[in-house]
Amino acid sequence: MEFRNDYLFTFFALKRSGHHAVMVWLAYHFNLPIFVLNNITPYTDPYLTTGFYNSWDKESDWLVHIEDVEQIRNLHKHCLVSGVLDFNITRLVDGRDVIWERQRTIGESLRLFNILVLRDPFNMLVSRWYKAGPVPKLIDDSEILDTWEIYAEEYLGITNFLTSKIAVNYNLWFSSIDYRKQLSAQFGLSFTDAGLNVVPKAAGHGSSFDRTSYDGRGNQMKVLERWKVCQQDKRFCEVFRERHKLANLYRKIFPIDSEIESFMQMIGI
Repeated sequence: MEFRNDYLFTFFALKRSGHHAVMVWLAYHFNLPIFVLNNITPYTDPYLTTGFYNSWDKESDWLVHIEDVEQIRNLHKHCLVSGVLDFNITRLVDGRDVIWERQRTIGESLRLFNILVLRDPFNMLVSRWYKAGPVPKLIDDSEILDTWEIYAEEYLGITNFLTSKIAVNYNLWFSSIDYRKQLSAQFGLSFTDAGLNVVPKAAGHGSSFDRTSYDGRGNQMKVLERWKVCQQDKRFCEVFRERHKLANLYRKIFPIDSEIESFMQMIGI
């Protein structure tokens, strides 16, 4: 069998989950060039539905930007990264591949990984609220958190909709070098943190709060404290109230944060 891609990494994440930062960190484990199909539409040709042409970090020296889509498609790639966002992974239960006609559209891959990136729901939601740029298609806050619970159960292995899965805890990825070393080993790669401090210009804006001002020192951003700007906000409190399942999943997955714990207890979850 002929392999067009040596490595294929398909990311599954909710928007504003820090997955772009993880993508960049992972990309720096490889030599140039790196190819990214960002925010593909499931069950379509990913080369035709990707946000590849939306200036997603195309100024970075590690990302190849070629206008001719068929030229990109047919190249042999050492590393191809794709991303699926806000997708209800329970739809995968019917056995369909999220990448449509994989052999024809992206080609066979020697090594492939499905990567589930999970950020804590409090910082994720606030970052969605504060996202810069055009307002995206509105998704109800409750629907977002329902989907977060689905991803959390998949992270814990309660469900297994994704095959060849590596679950990434964004909070731990951001804060622990030992955890990042473990992830590199899981991918069978020699560890490097060269891409840790790069702030990708996702959708041309970067971080919801800091944009790209922390590029080169990304580990200094307060990404685990975004929720604090809304902790007294009535809407923020109400959307999490009665979310006992979410609170239980959160406590199983993320390190103890005394301030978030106090907030959850204040609203009764």
